[in-house]
Amino acid sequence: MLLTAKIVGHSRHLAYLCVKILPFMRKHILILILLLTVTAMQAQKNQQSATSTQSAPDTAIVTAYADSLARLAQRIGSQQATHSAPSPYLFRLFAPGTVYASALMQNMGTANDAASTWPNLPSLGSTEDRQLQLDAAINDRLNNAYVSYPQLFATTQQHLSDGGRIRTDLVAPKQEPTFIEDAPEELVLPDVAAEAAEPEVKKPNFWAFKGNGSLQFTQSYYSLNWYQGGEKNYAMLSQLTAEANYNNQRRIQWDNKFEAQLGFQTSETDQYHKFKATNNLLRLTSNLGIKAAGNWNYSAQLQLETQPYKSYKANSDEITAAFISPLYVRSSIGMDYNIKKKRFEGKLHLAPLSYVITYVDRDELIDRYGIDPGHNSKHEWGPNIEFNFTYRMWKNISWASRLYWFSNFHLTRIEWENTINFTINKYLSTKLFLYPRFDDSNDKYRAGEDHDGTFLMFKEWFSLGLNYDF
Repeated sequence: MLLTAKIVGHSRHLAYLCVKILPFMRKHILILILLLTVTAMQAQKNQQSATSTQSAPDTAIVTAYADSLARLAQRIGSQQATHSAPSPYLFRLFAPGTVYASALMQNMGTANDAASTWPNLPSLGSTEDRQLQLDAAINDRLNNAYVSYPQLFATTQQHLSDGGRIRTDLVAPKQEPTFIEDAPEELVLPDVAAEAAEPEVKKPNFWAFKGNGSLQFTQSYYSLNWYQGGEKNYAMLSQLTAEANYNNQRRIQWDNKFEAQLGFQTSETDQYHKFKATNNLLRLTSNLGIKAAGNWNYSAQLQLETQPYKSYKANSDEITAAFISPLYVRSSIGMDYNIKKKRFEGKLHLAPLSYVITYVDRDELIDRYGIDPGHNSKHEWGPNIEFNFTYRMWKNISWASRLYWFSNFHLTRIEWENTINFTINKYLSTKLFLYPRFDDSNDKYRAGEDHDGTFLMFKEWFSLGLNYDF
Protein backbone atom coordinates (compact mmCIF):
# COMPACT_ATOMS: atom_id res chain seq x y z
CA MET A 1 0.00 0.00 0.00
CA LEU A 2 2.87 2.34 0.78
CA LEU A 3 4.55 1.52 -2.54
CA THR A 4 1.34 2.25 -4.40
CA ALA A 5 1.05 5.62 -2.72
CA LYS A 6 4.60 6.49 -3.72
CA ILE A 7 3.95 5.54 -7.31
CA VAL A 8 0.79 7.59 -7.40
CA GLY A 9 2.63 10.47 -5.75
CA HIS A 10 5.38 10.32 -8.35
CA SER A 11 2.80 10.16 -11.09
CA ARG A 12 0.98 13.16 -9.73
CA HIS A 13 4.26 15.01 -9.48
CA LEU A 14 5.16 14.16 -13.07
CA ALA A 15 1.68 15.02 -14.29
CA TYR A 16 1.87 18.33 -12.44
CA LEU A 17 5.20 19.15 -14.11
CA CYS A 18 3.88 18.15 -17.53
CA VAL A 19 0.80 20.32 -17.25
CA LYS A 20 2.85 23.36 -16.23
CA ILE A 21 5.41 23.08 -19.01
CA LEU A 22 3.08 21.57 -21.61
CA PRO A 23 3.09 24.77 -23.75
CA PHE A 24 6.84 24.40 -24.18
CA MET A 25 7.04 20.62 -24.82
CA ARG A 26 6.34 18.51 -27.85
CA LYS A 27 3.62 15.87 -27.76
CA HIS A 28 5.97 12.93 -27.89
CA ILE A 29 7.49 14.03 -24.53
CA LEU A 30 4.07 13.74 -22.88
CA ILE A 31 3.66 10.31 -24.44
CA LEU A 32 7.00 9.23 -22.96
CA ILE A 33 5.94 10.40 -19.49
CA LEU A 34 2.64 8.54 -19.70
CA LEU A 35 4.30 5.35 -20.93
CA LEU A 36 6.82 5.43 -18.05
CA THR A 37 4.00 5.91 -15.57
CA VAL A 38 1.98 3.07 -17.07
CA THR A 39 5.01 0.76 -16.98
CA ALA A 40 5.66 1.52 -13.32
CA MET A 41 2.03 0.92 -12.42
CA GLN A 42 1.93 -2.33 -14.38
CA ALA A 43 5.01 -3.58 -12.55
CA GLN A 44 3.41 -2.70 -9.24
CA LYS A 45 0.24 -4.44 -10.33
CA ASN A 46 2.13 -7.63 -11.12
CA GLN A 47 3.94 -7.50 -7.80
CA GLN A 48 0.65 -7.05 -5.97
CA SER A 49 -0.85 -9.99 -7.80
CA ALA A 50 2.13 -12.17 -6.92
CA THR A 51 2.21 -11.39 -3.24
CA SER A 52 -1.51 -10.79 -2.72
CA THR A 53 -0.67 -8.17 -0.11
CA GLN A 54 -2.86 -5.41 -1.44
CA SER A 55 -6.59 -5.19 -1.20
CA ALA A 56 -8.90 -5.46 -4.23
CA PRO A 57 -10.16 -1.84 -4.13
CA ASP A 58 -6.63 -0.45 -4.25
CA THR A 59 -5.74 -2.73 -7.11
CA ALA A 60 -8.83 -1.66 -9.05
CA ILE A 61 -7.99 2.00 -8.60
CA VAL A 62 -4.41 1.56 -9.79
CA THR A 63 -5.54 -0.56 -12.73
CA ALA A 64 -8.18 1.95 -13.84
CA TYR A 65 -5.71 4.84 -13.54
CA ALA A 66 -3.05 2.98 -15.57
CA ASP A 67 -5.58 2.05 -18.26
CA SER A 68 -6.75 5.67 -18.59
CA LEU A 69 -3.17 6.86 -18.97
CA ALA A 70 -2.53 4.22 -21.63
CA ARG A 71 -5.60 5.29 -23.59
CA LEU A 72 -4.54 8.94 -23.31
CA ALA A 73 -1.03 8.10 -24.60
CA GLN A 74 -2.51 6.13 -27.50
CA ARG A 75 -4.89 8.96 -28.45
CA ILE A 76 -2.18 11.65 -28.36
CA GLY A 77 0.22 9.47 -30.32
CA SER A 78 -2.32 8.92 -33.09
CA GLN A 79 -2.88 12.66 -33.52
CA GLN A 80 0.67 13.56 -34.54
CA ALA A 81 3.64 11.34 -35.40
CA THR A 82 7.05 12.98 -35.33
CA HIS A 83 10.64 11.83 -35.73
CA SER A 84 12.30 14.88 -34.15
CA ALA A 85 14.54 14.28 -31.15
CA PRO A 86 13.37 15.49 -27.71
CA SER A 87 14.95 18.54 -26.17
CA PRO A 88 18.01 17.68 -23.95
CA TYR A 89 16.75 20.10 -21.31
CA LEU A 90 13.96 17.62 -20.43
CA PHE A 91 16.27 14.96 -18.95
CA ARG A 92 16.04 16.62 -15.51
CA LEU A 93 12.33 15.77 -15.35
CA PHE A 94 12.91 12.00 -15.72
CA ALA A 95 16.30 11.55 -14.04
CA PRO A 96 16.40 10.68 -10.32
CA GLY A 97 15.39 13.61 -8.16
CA THR A 98 18.30 16.04 -8.09
CA VAL A 99 18.68 19.62 -6.91
CA TYR A 100 20.25 21.51 -9.84
CA ALA A 101 22.27 24.70 -9.37
CA SER A 102 20.83 26.37 -12.48
CA ALA A 103 17.28 26.24 -11.08
CA LEU A 104 18.38 27.79 -7.80
CA MET A 105 20.48 30.48 -9.52
CA GLN A 106 17.56 31.44 -11.70
CA ASN A 107 15.28 31.83 -8.72
CA MET A 108 17.69 33.42 -6.22
CA GLY A 109 20.47 34.89 -8.42
CA THR A 110 23.28 33.75 -6.10
CA ALA A 111 25.94 33.13 -8.79
CA ASN A 112 28.17 35.93 -10.00
CA ASP A 113 26.91 35.77 -13.55
CA ALA A 114 23.37 34.68 -12.77
CA ALA A 115 22.26 38.15 -11.72
CA SER A 116 23.26 39.56 -15.10
CA THR A 117 22.15 36.54 -17.15
CA TRP A 118 18.75 35.33 -15.96
CA PRO A 119 16.97 38.71 -15.70
CA ASN A 120 17.84 39.27 -19.36
CA LEU A 121 16.30 36.01 -20.54
CA PRO A 122 13.37 36.34 -22.95
CA SER A 123 9.95 36.26 -21.39
CA LEU A 124 7.96 33.05 -21.62
CA GLY A 125 5.64 34.73 -24.12
CA SER A 126 8.50 35.65 -26.44
CA THR A 127 9.52 33.69 -29.57
CA GLU A 128 13.16 34.79 -29.63
CA ASP A 129 14.71 31.54 -28.28
CA ARG A 130 12.44 28.55 -27.62
CA GLN A 131 15.15 26.50 -25.90
CA LEU A 132 15.89 29.23 -23.35
CA GLN A 133 12.18 29.62 -22.68
CA LEU A 134 11.84 25.87 -22.12
CA ASP A 135 14.86 25.79 -19.80
CA ALA A 136 13.49 28.68 -17.74
CA ALA A 137 10.08 26.98 -17.46
CA ILE A 138 11.66 23.66 -16.32
CA ASN A 139 13.75 25.49 -13.69
CA ASP A 140 10.65 27.24 -12.43
CA ARG A 141 8.75 23.92 -12.07
CA LEU A 142 11.72 22.28 -10.39
CA ASN A 143 11.93 25.10 -7.82
CA ASN A 144 8.26 24.60 -7.00
CA ALA A 145 8.84 20.85 -6.64
CA TYR A 146 11.86 21.45 -4.37
CA VAL A 147 9.58 23.32 -1.95
CA SER A 148 6.44 21.19 -2.28
CA TYR A 149 8.00 17.70 -2.46
CA PRO A 150 11.47 17.86 -0.89
CA GLN A 151 11.34 14.12 -0.09
CA LEU A 152 11.65 13.32 -3.82
CA PHE A 153 15.12 14.88 -4.16
CA ALA A 154 17.85 12.82 -2.49
CA THR A 155 20.96 14.27 -4.19
CA THR A 156 22.40 17.50 -5.61
CA GLN A 157 24.28 18.51 -8.76
CA GLN A 158 27.45 18.95 -6.67
CA HIS A 159 27.27 15.30 -5.48
CA LEU A 160 26.99 14.15 -9.09
CA SER A 161 30.02 16.21 -10.09
CA ASP A 162 32.11 14.97 -7.18
CA GLY A 163 31.21 11.40 -8.03
CA GLY A 164 32.32 11.78 -11.62
CA ARG A 165 28.86 11.26 -13.06
CA ILE A 166 28.87 14.62 -14.95
CA ARG A 167 31.50 14.80 -17.70
CA THR A 168 33.31 18.07 -18.26
CA ASP A 169 36.07 16.85 -20.59
CA LEU A 170 34.05 16.92 -23.80
CA VAL A 171 35.87 19.27 -26.20
CA ALA A 172 35.23 19.66 -29.93
CA PRO A 173 38.01 18.01 -31.96
CA LYS A 174 40.46 20.45 -33.48
CA GLN A 175 41.08 20.08 -37.21
CA GLU A 176 44.70 20.46 -38.20
CA PRO A 177 45.33 22.70 -41.21
CA THR A 178 46.70 21.14 -44.39
CA PHE A 179 49.79 22.82 -45.80
CA ILE A 180 50.90 22.75 -49.40
CA GLU A 181 54.16 20.91 -48.59
CA ASP A 182 52.13 17.95 -47.33
CA ALA A 183 50.46 17.55 -50.72
CA PRO A 184 51.77 15.12 -53.34
CA GLU A 185 54.32 16.46 -55.76
CA GLU A 186 52.06 16.02 -58.77
CA LEU A 187 49.58 18.51 -57.27
CA VAL A 188 52.15 21.29 -56.98
CA LEU A 189 51.79 23.63 -59.92
CA PRO A 190 55.00 24.73 -61.67
CA ASP A 191 55.94 28.38 -61.75
CA VAL A 192 54.66 30.00 -64.93
CA ALA A 193 55.64 33.51 -65.85
CA ALA A 194 52.45 35.48 -66.19
CA GLU A 195 52.26 37.60 -69.29
CA ALA A 196 51.43 41.21 -68.73
CA ALA A 197 47.87 41.78 -69.89
CA GLU A 198 47.27 44.94 -71.85
CA PRO A 199 44.02 46.65 -70.88
CA GLU A 200 41.47 47.02 -73.65
CA VAL A 201 40.42 50.61 -74.01
CA LYS A 202 37.03 51.20 -75.62
CA LYS A 203 36.38 54.68 -76.87
CA PRO A 204 32.86 55.96 -76.28
CA ASN A 205 30.62 56.51 -79.27
CA PHE A 206 29.48 60.12 -79.26
CA TRP A 207 27.32 59.75 -82.37
CA ALA A 208 23.56 59.28 -82.19
CA PHE A 209 21.42 58.36 -85.21
CA LYS A 210 17.66 58.45 -85.64
CA GLY A 211 15.07 58.97 -88.33
CA ASN A 212 11.49 58.71 -89.51
CA GLY A 213 9.82 57.63 -92.74
CA SER A 214 6.18 57.90 -93.73
CA LEU A 215 3.94 57.30 -96.74
CA GLN A 216 0.53 58.99 -96.54
CA PHE A 217 -2.53 58.75 -98.81
CA THR A 218 -5.67 60.83 -99.24
CA GLN A 219 -8.72 60.39 -101.45
CA SER A 220 -11.76 62.55 -102.11
CA TYR A 221 -14.83 62.07 -104.34
CA TYR A 222 -17.59 64.44 -105.52
CA SER A 223 -20.59 63.43 -107.65
CA LEU A 224 -21.18 65.39 -110.84
CA ASN A 225 -24.26 67.08 -109.39
CA TRP A 226 -22.65 68.02 -106.04
CA TYR A 227 -24.24 71.34 -105.12
CA GLN A 228 -20.94 73.03 -104.27
CA GLY A 229 -19.00 71.58 -107.17
CA GLY A 230 -15.55 69.99 -106.83
CA GLU A 231 -13.53 67.23 -108.39
CA LYS A 232 -12.41 63.87 -107.14
CA ASN A 233 -8.68 63.36 -106.60
CA TYR A 234 -6.07 61.09 -105.12
CA ALA A 235 -3.02 62.32 -103.27
CA MET A 236 0.17 60.72 -102.04
CA LEU A 237 2.78 62.20 -99.71
CA SER A 238 6.12 60.64 -98.75
CA GLN A 239 8.49 61.98 -96.09
CA LEU A 240 11.95 61.00 -94.88
CA THR A 241 13.88 62.53 -91.98
CA ALA A 242 17.34 61.37 -90.88
CA GLU A 243 19.56 62.81 -88.15
CA ALA A 244 23.21 62.24 -87.26
CA ASN A 245 24.21 64.11 -84.10
CA TYR A 246 27.59 64.29 -82.37
CA ASN A 247 27.97 65.28 -78.71
CA ASN A 248 31.14 64.60 -76.69
CA GLN A 249 29.39 65.72 -73.47
CA ARG A 250 32.06 68.39 -72.94
CA ARG A 251 32.29 71.25 -75.41
CA ILE A 252 31.42 70.20 -78.94
CA GLN A 253 27.93 69.46 -80.30
CA TRP A 254 27.38 68.92 -84.04
CA ASP A 255 23.82 68.31 -85.27
CA ASN A 256 23.01 67.24 -88.84
CA LYS A 257 19.47 66.81 -90.19
CA PHE A 258 18.27 65.79 -93.66
CA GLU A 259 14.63 66.25 -94.73
CA ALA A 260 12.97 65.04 -97.94
CA GLN A 261 9.32 65.46 -98.96
CA LEU A 262 7.61 64.55 -102.21
CA GLY A 263 3.87 64.51 -102.86
CA PHE A 264 1.61 64.15 -105.91
CA GLN A 265 -2.06 64.81 -106.58
CA THR A 266 -4.34 63.89 -109.46
CA SER A 267 -6.54 66.53 -111.10
CA GLU A 268 -9.36 66.09 -113.63
CA THR A 269 -9.44 69.77 -114.56
CA ASP A 270 -5.76 69.99 -115.50
CA GLN A 271 -5.54 68.84 -119.12
CA TYR A 272 -1.72 69.02 -119.27
CA HIS A 273 -0.67 67.11 -116.19
CA LYS A 274 -2.14 63.89 -114.84
CA PHE A 275 -0.12 64.26 -111.64
CA LYS A 276 1.00 67.52 -110.02
CA ALA A 277 3.63 67.92 -107.32
CA THR A 278 2.08 69.28 -104.15
CA ASN A 279 4.87 68.83 -101.60
CA ASN A 280 8.42 69.29 -102.84
CA LEU A 281 11.38 69.71 -100.48
CA LEU A 282 15.03 68.76 -99.99
CA ARG A 283 16.71 70.38 -96.97
CA LEU A 284 20.00 69.75 -95.22
CA THR A 285 20.83 71.54 -91.97
CA SER A 286 24.19 71.38 -90.19
CA ASN A 287 24.79 73.16 -86.88
CA LEU A 288 28.13 73.23 -85.04
CA GLY A 289 28.03 74.35 -81.42
CA ILE A 290 30.72 75.01 -78.79
CA LYS A 291 29.76 75.02 -75.12
CA ALA A 292 29.42 78.53 -73.67
CA ALA A 293 27.56 78.43 -70.33
CA GLY A 294 24.59 76.45 -69.07
CA ASN A 295 22.30 75.67 -72.01
CA TRP A 296 23.95 78.22 -74.28
CA ASN A 297 26.34 77.34 -77.15
CA TYR A 298 28.29 79.42 -79.63
CA SER A 299 27.06 78.19 -83.00
CA ALA A 300 27.64 78.31 -86.74
CA GLN A 301 24.87 77.02 -89.02
CA LEU A 302 24.70 76.11 -92.71
CA GLN A 303 21.45 75.19 -94.47
CA LEU A 304 20.80 74.09 -98.06
CA GLU A 305 17.23 73.95 -99.45
CA THR A 306 15.75 73.10 -102.84
CA GLN A 307 13.15 70.75 -104.36
CA PRO A 308 13.60 67.40 -106.19
CA TYR A 309 10.76 67.60 -108.76
CA LYS A 310 9.40 70.17 -111.19
CA SER A 311 6.28 72.20 -110.42
CA TYR A 312 3.92 73.49 -113.12
CA LYS A 313 1.15 76.04 -113.43
CA ALA A 314 -2.34 74.62 -113.83
CA ASN A 315 -3.29 73.82 -117.48
CA SER A 316 0.11 74.98 -118.66
CA ASP A 317 3.60 73.67 -119.37
CA GLU A 318 5.16 76.67 -117.61
CA ILE A 319 7.56 75.58 -114.85
CA THR A 320 7.28 77.40 -111.54
CA ALA A 321 10.10 75.58 -109.68
CA ALA A 322 12.62 72.81 -110.28
CA PHE A 323 15.72 71.19 -108.83
CA ILE A 324 18.25 73.93 -107.86
CA SER A 325 15.75 76.49 -109.08
CA PRO A 326 15.69 77.93 -106.56
CA LEU A 327 18.51 76.83 -104.23
CA TYR A 328 18.74 78.60 -100.87
CA VAL A 329 22.10 78.63 -99.10
CA ARG A 330 21.76 80.09 -95.61
CA SER A 331 24.72 80.55 -93.28
CA SER A 332 24.72 82.25 -89.90
CA ILE A 333 26.78 82.81 -86.75
CA GLY A 334 25.22 83.30 -83.34
CA MET A 335 24.09 81.52 -80.20
CA ASP A 336 21.99 78.41 -79.56
CA TYR A 337 19.81 77.76 -76.54
CA ASN A 338 18.91 74.11 -75.93
CA ILE A 339 15.68 73.20 -74.13
CA LYS A 340 15.01 69.67 -72.87
CA LYS A 341 12.07 68.93 -70.61
CA LYS A 342 10.03 65.81 -69.90
CA ARG A 343 7.76 66.22 -72.94
CA PHE A 344 9.30 69.23 -74.69
CA GLU A 345 12.59 69.37 -76.58
CA GLY A 346 13.82 72.20 -78.78
CA LYS A 347 16.62 74.46 -79.97
CA LEU A 348 16.54 78.23 -80.45
CA HIS A 349 19.09 79.67 -82.90
CA LEU A 350 19.76 83.42 -82.61
CA ALA A 351 22.02 84.79 -85.33
CA PRO A 352 22.63 88.55 -85.46
CA LEU A 353 24.64 87.96 -88.65
CA SER A 354 23.42 85.71 -91.46
CA TYR A 355 24.12 85.47 -95.17
CA VAL A 356 21.54 84.10 -97.64
CA ILE A 357 22.26 83.21 -101.25
CA THR A 358 19.34 82.52 -103.60
CA TYR A 359 20.47 80.69 -106.73
CA VAL A 360 18.26 79.88 -109.77
CA ASP A 361 19.61 77.59 -112.46
CA ARG A 362 16.83 78.19 -115.02
CA ASP A 363 16.89 81.57 -116.73
CA GLU A 364 13.11 81.63 -117.18
CA LEU A 365 12.67 81.61 -113.40
CA ILE A 366 15.05 84.48 -112.59
CA ASP A 367 12.33 87.14 -112.48
CA ARG A 368 10.04 84.91 -110.40
CA TYR A 369 12.56 84.90 -107.50
CA GLY A 370 13.61 88.53 -107.64
CA ILE A 371 16.99 88.11 -109.34
CA ASP A 372 18.29 90.82 -111.65
CA PRO A 373 18.49 89.98 -115.36
CA GLY A 374 21.84 88.58 -116.42
CA HIS A 375 22.43 87.03 -112.99
CA ASN A 376 21.53 83.67 -111.51
CA SER A 377 21.79 84.57 -107.84
CA LYS A 378 21.16 87.28 -105.29
CA HIS A 379 22.83 87.91 -101.92
CA GLU A 380 21.21 89.15 -98.73
CA TRP A 381 22.58 90.04 -95.27
CA GLY A 382 20.67 90.41 -92.05
CA PRO A 383 19.63 88.83 -88.74
CA ASN A 384 18.11 85.38 -88.57
CA ILE A 385 16.07 83.45 -85.97
CA GLU A 386 15.12 79.77 -86.18
CA PHE A 387 13.27 77.73 -83.57
CA ASN A 388 12.79 73.95 -83.88
CA PHE A 389 10.92 71.97 -81.24
CA THR A 390 9.01 68.73 -80.60
CA TYR A 391 6.20 68.66 -78.06
CA ARG A 392 4.61 65.34 -77.02
CA MET A 393 1.19 66.60 -76.06
CA TRP A 394 -0.27 63.18 -75.19
CA LYS A 395 0.84 59.58 -75.39
CA ASN A 396 -0.02 59.18 -79.09
CA ILE A 397 -0.01 62.82 -80.23
CA SER A 398 3.11 64.87 -80.97
CA TRP A 399 3.71 68.29 -82.49
CA ALA A 400 6.88 69.07 -84.49
CA SER A 401 7.43 72.67 -85.55
CA ARG A 402 9.97 74.87 -87.37
CA LEU A 403 9.77 78.66 -87.17
CA TYR A 404 12.14 80.63 -89.43
CA TRP A 405 12.57 84.42 -89.65
CA PHE A 406 14.94 86.45 -91.82
CA SER A 407 15.15 90.13 -92.71
CA ASN A 408 17.58 92.17 -94.75
CA PHE A 409 16.31 95.35 -92.99
CA HIS A 410 14.05 96.09 -95.96
CA LEU A 411 12.10 92.91 -96.65
CA THR A 412 11.04 89.96 -94.47
CA ARG A 413 10.58 86.21 -94.89
CA ILE A 414 8.74 84.14 -92.25
CA GLU A 415 8.09 80.38 -92.48
CA TRP A 416 6.22 78.33 -89.88
CA GLU A 417 5.96 74.58 -90.55
CA ASN A 418 3.78 72.50 -88.21
CA THR A 419 3.27 68.73 -88.31
CA ILE A 420 0.86 67.14 -85.83
CA ASN A 421 1.25 63.37 -85.77
CA PHE A 422 -1.54 61.12 -84.45
CA THR A 423 0.03 57.69 -83.86
CA ILE A 424 -2.31 54.71 -84.25
CA ASN A 425 0.30 52.00 -83.75
CA LYS A 426 3.94 51.37 -84.62
CA TYR A 427 3.30 51.45 -88.38
CA LEU A 428 0.16 53.58 -88.87
CA SER A 429 -0.43 57.26 -88.20
CA THR A 430 -2.47 60.25 -89.24
CA LYS A 431 -0.74 63.56 -89.96
CA LEU A 432 -1.94 67.15 -90.13
CA PHE A 433 0.41 69.63 -91.84
CA LEU A 434 -0.06 73.41 -91.50
CA TYR A 435 2.33 75.80 -93.25
CA PRO A 436 1.72 79.59 -93.19
CA ARG A 437 4.38 81.65 -94.99
CA PHE A 438 4.97 85.40 -95.31
CA ASP A 439 7.36 86.69 -98.00
CA ASP A 440 7.60 90.22 -99.37
CA SER A 441 11.14 89.82 -100.69
CA ASN A 442 10.16 89.62 -104.38
CA ASP A 443 9.05 93.06 -105.58
CA LYS A 444 8.96 92.06 -109.22
CA TYR A 445 6.80 88.97 -108.74
CA ARG A 446 4.50 90.99 -106.49
CA ALA A 447 3.15 92.82 -109.54
CA GLY A 448 2.57 89.62 -111.57
CA GLU A 449 -0.80 88.27 -112.59
CA ASP A 450 -0.60 85.33 -110.18
CA HIS A 451 -0.27 87.55 -107.18
CA ASP A 452 -3.43 88.40 -105.23
CA GLY A 453 -2.03 91.46 -103.49
CA THR A 454 -1.08 89.81 -100.20
CA PHE A 455 2.23 88.39 -99.01
CA LEU A 456 0.68 85.75 -96.72
CA MET A 457 0.49 82.22 -98.13
CA PHE A 458 -0.87 79.03 -96.62
CA LYS A 459 -0.66 75.29 -97.28
CA GLU A 460 -2.42 72.43 -95.45
CA TRP A 461 -2.95 68.71 -95.85
CA PHE A 462 -4.38 65.89 -93.75
CA SER A 463 -3.57 62.23 -94.47
CA LEU A 464 -3.52 58.67 -93.18
CA GLY A 465 -0.81 56.15 -93.93
CA LEU A 466 2.32 54.29 -92.95
CA ASN A 467 4.79 55.65 -90.42
CA TYR A 468 8.01 54.15 -89.02
CA ASP A 469 10.67 55.47 -86.63
CA PHE A 470 14.24 54.20 -86.78
